[in-house]
Amino acid sequence: MLRHGKKEVDIMCMYLTNGNFLGQRLIGYDFYDSKTRGFVGMTEKQVITKLKNKEKVYGFVLGEEDGKEVLLLDKENFNMSNLQLKTGVNSLSWMNEDSGSDMNMELIVVAVSGDKKKVYETVNARHARVEYTEDKLKMMLELNVPVAGVRLEKNRLVACEGVEIISNEEEVKEGA
Repeated sequence: MLRHGKKEVDIMCMYLTNGNFLGQRLIGYDFYDSKTRGFVGMTEKQVITKLKNKEKVYGFVLGEEDGKEVLLLDKENFNMSNLQLKTGVNSLSWMNEDSGSDMNMELIVVAVSGDKKKVYETVNARHARVEYTEDKLKMMLELNVPVAGVRLEKNRLVACEGVEIISNEEEVKEGA
């Protein structure tokens, strides 16, 4: 649900959170659904179909490899630089092992609220929804934790396309 001022617009957006493997075989991906505020799984074919239909799926773009359509991480528009992969029960690894981070976590910003004191709502591969202040999210970026949905430009966090912006008249309480 996107909010523009006090008006609500019912738009479903999907945010990539992780890939799922069964042994060495990719079985699908998990996405955060902004409409239900829950997590759903989709196969590679389902994701490709949604992207072709111009549905709001953030984290992937369509690419081509050997004449076949493939999914690529959306580094340019959504700052999705790496992806966590579930390879077993309670086991996460990285798509790109040389991410430069010692922390086994990735954050996906799905919403920003507050006018003066911004609060960033994030989701992750463990299906947690956590709010961070701007300072705490900057600290995570400085620790090389992959954070999709925002970019750090001139020491300011800038939301990427697809991140819900919630404008409030009053300041939002610190959440994290």
